[in-house]
Amino acid sequence: MRSPHSTGSGRHRATRTRRSAVLSGLRRPSLGTAVKGLGLIASALGVAVAFAAPPGPQVLELTAAQVRPPVEARAEPVSAPARVTRYGVIGFTAQPVRPTSKASSTARAARSTSAVSRDTSRAGLSNVGGMTPNAIAVINAVTKQFPGAGPFGGYRPGDPGDHGTGHAVDIMCGTAQGNEIASFLQANAGTLNIKYLIWRQRIWYPGGGSWQGMADRGSPTANHYDHVHVSVL
Repeated sequence: MRSPHSTGSGRHRATRTRRSAVLSGLRRPSLGTAVKGLGLIASALGVAVAFAAPPGPQVLELTAAQVRPPVEARAEPVSAPARVTRYGVIGFTAQPVRPTSKASSTARAARSTSAVSRDTSRAGLSNVGGMTPNAIAVINAVTKQFPGAGPFGGYRPGDPGDHGTGHAVDIMCGTAQGNEIASFLQANAGTLNIKYLIWRQRIWYPGGGSWQGMADRGSPTANHYDHVHVSVL
């Protein structure tokens, strides 16, 4: 008769055999399978946290490249106006300029450059006794180009200058009209046999270039500020 302690009972052998069969049927998981399982677990945890976290305000952060420093404008204080030796103080005073229409400018240019005929007729003129034909031609030319100009001054007996011999004409006028008349006479000095002009304390000779200043004679009339003086040959 066999001893149960040497071989074990039949009941005990059957139990050990079944456990070995179950364990042998199970497979040990590979390394790749374990990594995939961990990844699935981490994904599931992330989704759970996202749904569980309370919604909060959206925060935008500017990077250093998007921030620009403010633009600063500076102006240095000026203690005194700029001064140019030749032109004086500039930038602080201005003289008003009367607007001039294109038509009036064109008319003045035409008057100063248009040629005139030498008209020595005394018809329609009064108080021209003692005046030479060249002086009469000046009056006719100015009257035709500047209707309403004058009055005119001419022969003065006893005058030691050109007025005393009938070779001078005085044309009374304002500054603007006087400038136009003087320019017209300059342009037609050859046709009208003009010897010289005096206007606004200046004298002009044909062929002599620009106007030349004259000495002060003491009054606006003596300095020819209210009339153009014309001396003829």
